[in-house]
Amino acid sequence: MDAQVFIQLVLSGLVMGSIYILMATGFTLVYGTARVLNFAHGHLYMLGAFFYGGLIALGFHWTLSLIIAGLALGLFGVITWHLIFKPLYFDVFLTVAASIGLGLILVNCVIVTVGEKDIILPTVFRGQLSIDSVAISLEKIAIVIISLGVMLTLYFFLRTKIGKALEATTIDQAAAELQGINTGKMFSIAMFLGSAMAGIAGAIIVPHLTAQAHMGNPMTLIFLSIVVVAGHGSIKGAVIIGLLFGLIKSFGYYFLGTLDFILLMIIVAIFMYIKPWGIWGVEFKRTL
Repeated sequence: MDAQVFIQLVLSGLVMGSIYILMATGFTLVYGTARVLNFAHGHLYMLGAFFYGGLIALGFHWTLSLIIAGLALGLFGVITWHLIFKPLYFDVFLTVAASIGLGLILVNCVIVTVGEKDIILPTVFRGQLSIDSVAISLEKIAIVIISLGVMLTLYFFLRTKIGKALEATTIDQAAAELQGINTGKMFSIAMFLGSAMAGIAGAIIVPHLTAQAHMGNPMTLIFLSIVVVAGHGSIKGAVIIGLLFGLIKSFGYYFLGTLDFILLMIIVAIFMYIKPWGIWGVEFKRTL
């Protein structure tokens, strides 16, 4: 493997790792705060890709399209919280079933609207950056930079008064309520942020990959695996493991082809056996 191939593999790993980070962090926010196992989260990623593509087709600028897609998916997340998840909040089984049903509805709506064919969007970041005879796609650089910008925005938001209230709700909901925090409002904020991040992830990756109705299925398995390995509720873990998964998938595909996904699942199985509560999770103890 020469240096150029190595750099390209690292960059591809950073691109997919950036997407995995957005997805896993969004899911962690929702589950850590509202305790909602939203299996439709991956389909919000798909919806964001098509929403962004539709806005581009209508002639909107890519920046405005990205912002609108994020806001629209965030609002959609809040609506699903109030109409679906909140009424079922105390029944985990029904919540999971409802999220799976929501995902199926979203997939079928897209199939009815645009069909099952792959949709290819032209990139707005054309050209390459050449560094010492190594050509780097501007599109890949843009994906990493936008993802980094989203994560930095989240980082600074979590240090605001509302962000600290959100964190307090994540740590202990009852204690947060005793301190006067409106936990219901925090649940809505978590759903907005998590859903918006999924929508943005789908929007920025769609010029790099094709958009199709079932693109949320493999993504769901990957971000759930990241959360399992990192430990639920750990944003730091989601970032580190998400980036690591991106690099493993990139190099794995180069050496193993389509078996790269199997490699990821083997790694997940090993970590689940060694630390079933996750690397940064809290160890649980079974009681009889």
